[in-house]
Parts: sequence; C-alpha cells; structure tokens
Amino acid sequence: MGPPGHFGIAFAAKPIAPKAPLWMLLVASEALDFLSFLFITIGVEKMAVTQFDFQNGLRFVSEASVPWSHGLFMSIVWSLLFLAVAYLFFRDWKAGGMIGLVTFSHWILDFIVHPPDLPVLFRNSPLLGLGLWTSGPGFILSVVLEFVLLGVGIAIYITYRKRNRSK
Repeated sequence: MGPPGHFGIAFAAKPIAPKAPLWMLLVASEALDFLSFLFITIGVEKMAVTQFDFQNGLRFVSEASVPWSHGLFMSIVWSLLFLAVAYLFFRDWKAGGMIGLVTFSHWILDFIVHPPDLPVLFRNSPLLGLGLWTSGPGFILSVVLEFVLLGVGIAIYITYRKRNRSK
C-alpha cells in the first residue's frame, strides 16, 4: 500500500494517543518504507522490478528481497523498537504503544495488497501477501481503499481536533 493508506492510519491513531505528535505517527506509518529505501541503497535488500497493465494488475518481473524492512518478524522488531523509543521519549505507554502499532499497521496493509513477497523471517522463509495488486480490478480497489483510509483517518482527526478546541 502507498502513503495515503498508511497516513490514514496515523491520522486515525492521533485521538487515541494525544501525547504522540502527529508528525511522529506519520513517520511511524512509513517507517518500514524508509528502512527499505535505506537497506536497498546500501545493498542489503533488493527492490522488485514491476510492470502494470489493467488486465493483469501489477506483475513482478524480478522478485524483491525485503526481509530486513518488510519481513513479518523484523516488522514486529521495528514496531517494538519504535514503541520503546517513543515510551522513553514521552514517558507515556499509550503514546509509545500507538506509535508501535502504527508502525506495525504498515505491514498489515502491505500484506493485503502485496503478492506473496513478504518473508516471515529472513531469506528462504515462507512468503506472505494476499495479492490485491496482482489483478486489474484488485489494483483499482486497492487505490480506492487507500483514499478511503486516508479520508476516514483525516475525518477522525478533524473531529478530534474540533472537539478538543471547544473544551
């Protein structure tokens, strides 16, 4: 899933953890992609080469290898690390927990749209992904889902802000 869907989760999380800054929730929602860019840049991970057509959706010409940023195990590790750092910084379990959950929500949303290319552990472990991107209608549905998540997240955040201003 792309940034709009991930950002929607961050906006929706803000009312649950008021002490967590919105910018930090937004960064947490994209943390796995930031890590992926870093690991690809230094040669630890490999990005897939893709082609798209409306009949077949997104096709992977070459496979990705992203166990350090998008593997299930490492996504849990990164989420727990973000939780711990946020707790140490804010001294608030709700803020730390929400930042950790928002970080892990990235993996969950990617699991829905990615083909089976998300490793459970590291290389040569089972690959997960429901593959919504791999059909034309599924790809269109995923784009709609992204903007629905963003719209709902922003609506929740705006409602929260309006309610807090009137107090």
